Amino acid sequence: MQSLKRYSIYILLPLTLLGYYLLSQVERSEVLMLISLFSLLFISYIGLLKLKTTHLGWILIGLCFRLAFIGYTPLLSQDYFRFIWDGNLLSHGINPYLYLPNELIAIFGQWEYLYSGMGPMSAGNYTNYPMINQLLFALGVLSTKPIFTYRIILILADLINFKLLTQLSSQTWGLIYWLSPLVILEGVGNLHFEPVMVAFLVLGLYLLKQGKHLKSSIALAASVLLKLIPMMFAPLLLKVAKQKQLKMMVFGFILTLALFTTPFLDPWFFATYSESVSLWFSNFEFNAGIYRIIKEVGALFGVQDWQMIRFYGKAHSLAIIVLALKFTWECDRFSQVLDKSYLLLLIYLLSAPTIHPWYLITLIALGTISKQPSAILWSLTIILSYVAYEMTPIELPLWLVALQFVPVVVSLTSSSFRSFLEKKLL
Repeated sequence: MQSLKRYSIYILLPLTLLGYYLLSQVERSEVLMLISLFSLLFISYIGLLKLKTTHLGWILIGLCFRLAFIGYTPLLSQDYFRFIWDGNLLSHGINPYLYLPNELIAIFGQWEYLYSGMGPMSAGNYTNYPMINQLLFALGVLSTKPIFTYRIILILADLINFKLLTQLSSQTWGLIYWLSPLVILEGVGNLHFEPVMVAFLVLGLYLLKQGKHLKSSIALAASVLLKLIPMMFAPLLLKVAKQKQLKMMVFGFILTLALFTTPFLDPWFFATYSESVSLWFSNFEFNAGIYRIIKEVGALFGVQDWQMIRFYGKAHSLAIIVLALKFTWECDRFSQVLDKSYLLLLIYLLSAPTIHPWYLITLIALGTISKQPSAILWSLTIILSYVAYEMTPIELPLWLVALQFVPVVVSLTSSSFRSFLEKKLL
């Protein structure tokens, strides 16, 4: 048995690498193939976590899995078309926050493939990607091979994440992020920039733990300038830092935001950007959990979808702010900040109207620090959300919603189930 376990890694590695190679060529319409391959990769992932090799060996293994996507165009997401579009605008000296693709396509006819590729929803809305994201988009365009460049950036970000998460937790928990099929697929595979945001977020937390408050605030601000999600964690730091340290952090945070925001400022900037961001909270729904239940109940009383989403979007944002302030009051130590950040993000995702699979990348990273297994389980079940793209309208049937969310909720409420997960998954 020991001999078999010793050679297991040589069996799992080529099979897993083959799985990622096949996954890189699966289209969104091939739902059964996608779910089957991802499930097999998840089983392999759990098997790999139980094996032993050197730190360098794990780095090389994770790199090989990511490099399986290196020569392929993303087939499961069309977001990268908008990344390249925004990068092209910036490289031409045009502020990407001021114009709709619908308004510019007549001028830039050579970008028709980007315009049609991003789809009518993206083409009809202002960009919602923050400033450092825009700079990375432009960097990819200037390299003449944007998809390749984006992947290299994401691979480097994941390497940083593995290193920092190992420092903040342990190598075992760091591997949970580094080898995660969801992180690999939705990050390097589908070119979502969450791993870069996570790199700055985790760096900020690491520097804060080291007592380097100014550097920490700069890194945390950079994470917000990639994705807005880390803003919800900011209040949790208020009671942890002393007054002098807090002033230093606020100064560094605001200065960093100002330096990167100022070049994009325009009289119309705040109107267009706030309009774009607000849409995601009050107009769009995809793969919702708690909101889906509320919507179905509302429908029984004749409440229209558009009425429900607008009310819920505002109420949900307010509830998360109140919860963040409550958690702030309870955070007196750095370890509590880490635990409460994970719990706050988990509650936000469970209750948000829109949950795409790549949103979980941040949750997985915070879960490795807090050593919480629920994010690992959800990283498997959320692959079911791709079934929605085969539905008209794009919405999961309730039984698939339950299959995705119920195991996650049970893992939070049942200590025995949580212990079972830790034993089986780790």
